[in-house]
Amino acid sequence: MRLAVVLLLALGIPGSALALETARSLAASDALHLALARVELLQPRDLGAPRWAEWEALRLTLLVGLKRNGEALKRAAALPAGMPQPALRQSLLAAARAAVAEGQGATARGYASRLLWQLEPAPDEARAARFLVIESYAAERQGETAFRAMLRFEQDYRPLERSVAERFVERLLDLGMEKEAVNWLAGLDDASALKLQLRLRTGLADANAVVAQARAQLAKGGGPEYWQVLAAAAAKLGNGALRVEALERLLNHDGAGGARAALATELWQVYRSEAQAFANEGRLLAGDDTAWLDYAARRLGANPQQSRALYAHLSRDSAARDTRQIAQLQLVFSLYQSGLDLAALRLFGEGGADPAGVDPQARYLLGNIAETRNAPLLAVRYWQGLAAPPDVSTEEWEVRLATMQWRSGAADAAARTMRALAKRAKPLPDPAAGRALALARDVLAAAKPDLAQEMLAALLPLAGHSYAREMLYALGGTAEAAAQFARAADYFLRSALALDSQLPDTLALQARLAAAVNLARAGYREDARAQFQWVLKNSKDAAQIETARRELSRL
Repeated sequence: MRLAVVLLLALGIPGSALALETARSLAASDALHLALARVELLQPRDLGAPRWAEWEALRLTLLVGLKRNGEALKRAAALPAGMPQPALRQSLLAAARAAVAEGQGATARGYASRLLWQLEPAPDEARAARFLVIESYAAERQGETAFRAMLRFEQDYRPLERSVAERFVERLLDLGMEKEAVNWLAGLDDASALKLQLRLRTGLADANAVVAQARAQLAKGGGPEYWQVLAAAAAKLGNGALRVEALERLLNHDGAGGARAALATELWQVYRSEAQAFANEGRLLAGDDTAWLDYAARRLGANPQQSRALYAHLSRDSAARDTRQIAQLQLVFSLYQSGLDLAALRLFGEGGADPAGVDPQARYLLGNIAETRNAPLLAVRYWQGLAAPPDVSTEEWEVRLATMQWRSGAADAAARTMRALAKRAKPLPDPAAGRALALARDVLAAAKPDLAQEMLAALLPLAGHSYAREMLYALGGTAEAAAQFARAADYFLRSALALDSQLPDTLALQARLAAAVNLARAGYREDARAQFQWVLKNSKDAAQIETARRELSRL
């Protein structure tokens, strides 16, 4: 009996202490998805069951950690009366965090108040709840109320950790309350971008000195927050080129996240305003697009930011379509050449503008960037409807488009593109055949063997000899995945026999072995035996030999 109990505990039976502790350990190790899956599997269904409340508190904490805040709030609203206090306090804290994240300040304060005034929280719980109240006021832009709560918080928890001081300053700067934020200036790291930003905005530091310090930190590997400092300093100094540079770098940063659209909009606006200023410097006349284009080209080497601002202005505001398209291409190419390819993609992609109005060569380049940067939806958006570029065959171009369609989730569109390619019955150049093979493998890996088989079977007669062998082998894999073992054996053996040389290569050996396995599964035992014996005679690979011997013993 004792052994049986141990085994049940080890298996994690619902409600067991060991199962709950295992879930908590997974959560503490940042395996949040795995921990939540365990909770969903093992939490008792009966609300009155022992430890149900502890499971529920952990579930709410995990949901918030995974940013599934709406779901957390729905469950928090249904918490049963009489829930044990420790689990209830944890649940209310999680609910308050979810409400802050969802912008529901009053709801967050309701949960925090219940915890603080009705449940005798532990000191760390009370501290966390009070901090969430501050966050809720700041999120609602109730600056004065948030500031007073910050002062009370500091009075009760002095000295503040640096992370809390930084959070207070961030929130107050966002609210435009620089003077109030100075209360925590001393608690900030001297070299931090946040301290530079605060000193700049309060006039405690000269803007030129801030620029020098921010650039020094960037030279040491500092993050994008220093470009934010430079953007603010540039605006204060009226340095248009620096402001353009900073915004381009921010837009190019991998972690731009949800701010991308706002950054792209801001950069377009700054491009436009700075272009007017640069044009005045160059004594350019409004409407003289040729002069503007010429001036932008001449400034590209000396001041690329100035040049790109002029191109950006022309790309949107020129009355002539040809001028707009020339400027678009030059803007995209300049960003790309400067290592700002993501900025180019986001500048044109985040606004959702119609790509039909973008220069075709710029669309090729933007699509290439999107392909490289694993943004298939944008690649399809820019490439759709374009003929193959001069340096790419029509066949390879269409396979590239189909690949991007597949990766963007448009499986039907990808299939249509490949069917249209197969119907033309033109020989596939090797680059196109290689890409088609890679696409079919992606489709097969996504558990779509029928679609992969359709693509490969249609293109097989068009492929050159080397890729035809690989396509046959891949077709064997698609048939095997669909449990069509006789067909799989046929494809595998044809792949093996397509070798020109009398000496088998790696692919031929693999194909023979795969053919033998599938022949056995299809019930063709004698044919399978012959192929296994061929592998034993010709292979020098220990694993293949072992497999062949084992399978022979089963026939």
